[in-house]
Amino acid sequence: MPSDLNSSICFLEETNDPAQAYFSFAVDSTGEYGIIKANKEGLRLYAAEILKKSLQLESKQDGEPLFFGDLEWVVSDAGYDVVAGIQPQYQTRSEILGEQTADHQPEPAPLHEHHAPATNAAAEKSPASGKGCLALALCIMGSLLLLAAIKAFPNLRSWVNIH
Repeated sequence: MPSDLNSSICFLEETNDPAQAYFSFAVDSTGEYGIIKANKEGLRLYAAEILKKSLQLESKQDGEPLFFGDLEWVVSDAGYDVVAGIQPQYQTRSEILGEQTADHQPEPAPLHEHHAPATNAAAEKSPASGKGCLALALCIMGSLLLLAAIKAFPNLRSWVNIH
């Protein structure tokens, strides 16, 4: 497999000119979602860098971050490196997510509505499903406090005597 990856990396680097490549991390027009702004050369060269890091992750299993270094075709629209490297993870996805669940860490929210789960099973199990009841309870409590304040301090109703 590493020889296949090496040949893919060589092909991507040989067929894409770094002088023509553009790659940047940014946010969408709403400021809500992270996006990649890139041309095809930038995407392909970034893919080659990711493949290189996967080979390093296999060979060097010390847990230290794998940094990209200076890539002339990566432009920082944020003014700093949004993604400077990779923090290696040596377990499978299910093992990593299992550890997060055991530590009571929430799963990341979907990036976009197109990535939302097909069913509402996740919403039924999550604590977020009770937010509607909490909001209703807060509205009722706020109304009761306002009513109590008006009864206790009748001078607060100065707008009633306006003619």
